[in-house]
Amino acid sequence: MNLQQLQYILAVAESKHFEKAASKCFITQSTLSTMILKFEEEIGIKIFDRKTKPVLITKEGEEIIKHLQVITKEIRTLENKVQELKGEITGEFKIGIIPTVAPYLLPLFLSEFVNKFSKVKIVVQEMTTLDIQKSLKNRSLDIGIAAIPLEDPELKEYILYNEQFMLFDCFNDRHDKSHINLTNMDYSHLILLEEGHCLRTQVRKICNLSKKYSENLTNFEFRAGSIDSLIRFTKSYKGITLLPYMATIDLQKEDKDRLKSLAFPVPIRSIGLIVHQHFVKKRLLEELSMIIQSSVLPLISIPTECKLIKPL
Repeated sequence: MNLQQLQYILAVAESKHFEKAASKCFITQSTLSTMILKFEEEIGIKIFDRKTKPVLITKEGEEIIKHLQVITKEIRTLENKVQELKGEITGEFKIGIIPTVAPYLLPLFLSEFVNKFSKVKIVVQEMTTLDIQKSLKNRSLDIGIAAIPLEDPELKEYILYNEQFMLFDCFNDRHDKSHINLTNMDYSHLILLEEGHCLRTQVRKICNLSKKYSENLTNFEFRAGSIDSLIRFTKSYKGITLLPYMATIDLQKEDKDRLKSLAFPVPIRSIGLIVHQHFVKKRLLEELSMIIQSSVLPLISIPTECKLIKPL
């Protein structure tokens, strides 16, 4: 058996189709089928039922594929470690980032990071926190950028920065710059992101600090899919919402006039890098962390008295 055979088997297991798997592996279908058949003959176990469409995996084949997935992951880990020891950084590097951070953070660091590692193919994708966790665990993702802590024993977290929450108030016409106490807020016009965003959960946790939150909820609820939509609808509906500080930096002056600071203890969220516990691309991790922090920290001023709002 050889590594190519393992890759061919996993490609068929993923696509459930020999022709699609062959195309993905850049070989002919007959070559792929022959290589897999030789592997099956060598181990004496039939992995695929070729009589069905889509191709089915046999019960014994499912067990074999589980082991092959572990083996190929370990081989990739070894290859990455060898590259690092030799001072070579090449290949593909996948980053997953939550949507409530991506549009504000990526423009600050991505260009510098890409230019520094010109031999690395860097793939960035917006993902929910849950999808980032799943992808890190199955090793289809190298690094996640999300609100922490996640308190997942299989993952490691490295804090990048803290950002405070600001009140975006389009309900009150007075541009009062005094700090707003959570317990005195009028929640009847509160607008949130839709389900699935960790920011929605964080804001609900902040608001739950006030007894008035559950008492004053309106009978109308708009669930925005992005912070940009959240800001636009808050203005249109003349409502209120809570925004992370990074999302407020590039607001127009008239919108910045609607921002109000929250009274102490100021709620904040922590943004960090998340990797699998066996992650080996340490140099890329360190460089990414330094580049992000050098671009973000000068923009953020956190009050000395803060309250960390943990994501659920």
